[in-house]
Amino acid sequence: MIPEKERFEQIVDYYSGEYKKGLLGKKFPVKLYVYPSHIEGSGFAFIGTDLAAESDLYSIPFLQIRNIYNETIDGITGISIEYAGDSITTDKNKSKIFLPAITEPAKWVHLLSDIQKEIHEKELQTILLQQQREEHEKAQREYKEAESAKFYLDCFNFHIKNSTPQYELYKDKNKIALIYIDENKSLHFLKIDGDAKEEHNGVIPFDKIHYYEKAGNIHYVSEIHGNYSSYGGSVTAGNFSKLATAGGGLLFGMMGMAAGALLSYKPSQSENIQTNFSIDSDTKQIDSRNVMLNFYSDIKKQYIDIELPNDIYNFLQTHLPEKKYTIVLELEKKAAVSQAAKSLGERALLQAPSETAHQQLEDKQGSDSITDFKKKVEKLKIMKEAGLLSDDEFDAEKNKLLKMI
Repeated sequence: MIPEKERFEQIVDYYSGEYKKGLLGKKFPVKLYVYPSHIEGSGFAFIGTDLAAESDLYSIPFLQIRNIYNETIDGITGISIEYAGDSITTDKNKSKIFLPAITEPAKWVHLLSDIQKEIHEKELQTILLQQQREEHEKAQREYKEAESAKFYLDCFNFHIKNSTPQYELYKDKNKIALIYIDENKSLHFLKIDGDAKEEHNGVIPFDKIHYYEKAGNIHYVSEIHGNYSSYGGSVTAGNFSKLATAGGGLLFGMMGMAAGALLSYKPSQSENIQTNFSIDSDTKQIDSRNVMLNFYSDIKKQYIDIELPNDIYNFLQTHLPEKKYTIVLELEKKAAVSQAAKSLGERALLQAPSETAHQQLEDKQGSDSITDFKKKVEKLKIMKEAGLLSDDEFDAEKNKLLKMI
């Protein structure tokens, strides 16, 4: 088929005649119109090795022409044109038409051959230019990729050593988002994008980390679906969101909003692998459990909770065990009891009545036992309020003191 834009080309040359088959045979038109990109007209096609009984229209782009030459068939001289045709009944590389009784056949062979050669040279030049363009683009891509890889590796090796504990949130070619713990036990939120030549590192110092704990739960939802569907498996992945990016800016300030993007993630979704061919309902398990990290923000001047993926819990428990919620809670309770006991002792000293040394010596033995009893009662009371003693344990200890009176 000739492209529409080439149908209106200016004609180069043309021939119009006719061929009479046999002495009393029928006359058939023989035409050849030559354009810069193609030829068209009417002639006799070959069906296998036999010449067709009647002439037919043809239109052939020069790029499909394989050979042009003079030929004599059944005693009639003309020109034959071999080309790569579109027929599904013949070999595409051996399609052929014959223009019998055409005047000056050598002239037309020479003209068509020259145009064909020129077009093939232009086509070859176009192909070479395209190859050069592709090679240049490939070299540019390789250069940019090498630059991206170098930037990525330089940044990564600057932060991460062989012994550095790390937890990957997201990883792709020359891109990574991870959480790592440095030698001072500070928590780093690192993002490296080698393609964009960007690096962001948000830091929570160890002494600003309050605690981390598991939070959330698993729930189930029903889905109604129809027709054919096939699904299954689970998904857990790092994800960058605009909302988290804005939050990260507030948390980390000039350390970069991108650091905050590392704090968002997609919850795990687990479902049975199955295929359905009709309307049905399925129960899907949504795992919304996560890990809450509580830390003090110098920018916000308050404690802040951030969400981390559920499976980071073991990583934190391994490398920051002292910040586990239950351990922090126990230490804070002990500190509260110690402080309360200290404050109680100071109040007792401030409120003690002023007596003479003589009177103090006389009452020393009795007052020691009473003071000791009062201290034990106060300690029991403090421990119960701090949650270190249950009601039953408190009552048991109280009864022991009562028996001492």
